[in-house]
Amino acid sequence: MSRWPHIARYLQRRSSGWVDDDFYSWCSGRDRLSPAERAAGNEEWADFFEWRLAERAEELPRDRTGRRLVEKWTDSMAYCCRRSAAWERGEDPGAWVPQHVRRPDLDVIA
Repeated sequence: MSRWPHIARYLQRRSSGWVDDDFYSWCSGRDRLSPAERAAGNEEWADFFEWRLAERAEELPRDRTGRRLVEKWTDSMAYCCRRSAAWERGEDPGAWVPQHVRRPDLDVIA
């Protein structure tokens, strides 16, 4: 959990090793944070979601459809979190890029 100091209180490791997250509680309470803290938290959420996908790498190949859904969801969450982080830093994240354009590999049927 030390990898993500801004969101650690919203993460809980189970005895199985799985890490539960409470992203929705973080979202509802982020108004109390400074823009810099919100930006850092959003970057950490993006990293966390990608880390969790990597942690599931061994189990997902057994279920191609499930893997594709998890990969798409993870990409969407990471993209949204990083765009939010840019806004919080006062940066222009640019125009929204649809997933099928930024990640066409996720639409390839294997």
